[in-house]
Amino acid sequence: MVPFSLWAVLPTFAIQTVTASSSSSITKDACSLLSQLLPEEVAIPGSETYAHSNNYWSALQAELEAECFVLPRSTEDVSIVIKTLTCTNVPFTVKGGGHSAFAGASNTNGGVTVDLSRLNDITVSDDEKTVSIGPGNRWINVSEALDRQGLAVVGGRVASVGVSGLTLGGGISYFSGRYGWACDNVRNYEVVLASGKIVNASPKENEDLYWALRGGGGSNVGVVTRFDLAAFAQGDLWSNTVVFPGAMNQTIIPTFVDIAQNRLQEDADAHTYFIISYQPTFGGPITVASFYHASLPDEGKVPPVFESFQKFPNPLVNSTVVANVSTLSRAIDEPYGLRQTWSDTTVKVKSPELFQKIALLFDAHLEVLLEAAGNTTLLPFLVYQPISVNIIEAMQKNGGNALGLHPEDGPLMIIQLTTKWTDPQLDQLIEDESERFIAKVEKLAKEYDATKGYVYMNYAGQSQDVLRSYGDANFARLKKIANKWDPKGQLQRDWKGYFQLSETT
Repeated sequence: MVPFSLWAVLPTFAIQTVTASSSSSITKDACSLLSQLLPEEVAIPGSETYAHSNNYWSALQAELEAECFVLPRSTEDVSIVIKTLTCTNVPFTVKGGGHSAFAGASNTNGGVTVDLSRLNDITVSDDEKTVSIGPGNRWINVSEALDRQGLAVVGGRVASVGVSGLTLGGGISYFSGRYGWACDNVRNYEVVLASGKIVNASPKENEDLYWALRGGGGSNVGVVTRFDLAAFAQGDLWSNTVVFPGAMNQTIIPTFVDIAQNRLQEDADAHTYFIISYQPTFGGPITVASFYHASLPDEGKVPPVFESFQKFPNPLVNSTVVANVSTLSRAIDEPYGLRQTWSDTTVKVKSPELFQKIALLFDAHLEVLLEAAGNTTLLPFLVYQPISVNIIEAMQKNGGNALGLHPEDGPLMIIQLTTKWTDPQLDQLIEDESERFIAKVEKLAKEYDATKGYVYMNYAGQSQDVLRSYGDANFARLKKIANKWDPKGQLQRDWKGYFQLSETT
């Protein structure tokens, strides 16, 4: 921690540093200043610590070169870092788990990247009803700690995903049918504001900030340095994965849509998603249905909500596993090092025909990409993720979240397009084709009177207008709250890369 006397003079010292520097050297000066204020917490290119921090799920992120990484060890250190950066007008971004797809989401070229990985405490309260989690944790850290105690929280499904990004963007979970998304189960956020001030946000303290952090992301209001999440008793989960040849997707989709439209609402322990993909290891297109249930059926039985999917003959795979959260999340973890992008939109679940036609759009999209990729690695995914009415109802607790979803909207389906590839020459084509695909889906949804247009932040493409998709009223409320907590707009000016209010009109 910096001695108070040095902290007190920081603004003057920082401003003098900026005045004495040319614009091209301001960031270097800020890194140098932070090295003095926080010895051993600043990493420069060429160092082992820098290389370790520059590890990202998407190669597009890892290719950027920050002027320095700053690795604070405490909330007070984060306060010093943010106050220094906003005083010096230095461009920066913040890395939690580093699992975003597009370049610049949580890394920066020539700016400062604040790496929260050292803020990785996990503390269970004495009554086992609250788990306090540092923002530098991955969800596997959390589940491994809680599995041993027979506990769980509403958190991420994939092992290497970071706590911060998932929770601040919404947070789909195995347990969402009963509890809502991760953001709906935060009891309290500890937040560092643009000024460096440390505050708490909860249903009883700074309620407006609490609402904004529930799905609105953090980059417009502050850096979250601790999440206090509601905990509950949880043992093993039941899971079932069924894989079919891709040619069967037109036959299977109506049954999955029926589950999304009618069955999930009846069973709060049920969770599912549906994937259409091209996988060379399976010889081409495949269709995958993944089912989870938070309570165990009788041995050898399938939960009634999912029984209809067992009627289809001759699956390529039909695997059932009963295991804890850690085991299941490791099973669907994704490798690092590929180029990644994703985009999404949301439609109302009405006609199965809509989702069959979306699958046909994906087939056409896939042809374009495969032809361009040639013999290089290309892994495309179309994912249907239901938001059933019971999930949306659970989102309304404690004043509701910022996402703009209401029970009368549901059931809904997130249409997620994800692509992984290796050839940099495909970058622009894949981004352009992804935008075109989502636009075609939204046009098709209008024809079926199924338009919703909500964009889930955690699967959003860089060019998508995420916060505006929450609706005009919620967008205006987010702007008002951001202006209150950051009246000079320092975060919207300096924090680069992740869905700023200032980036939309």
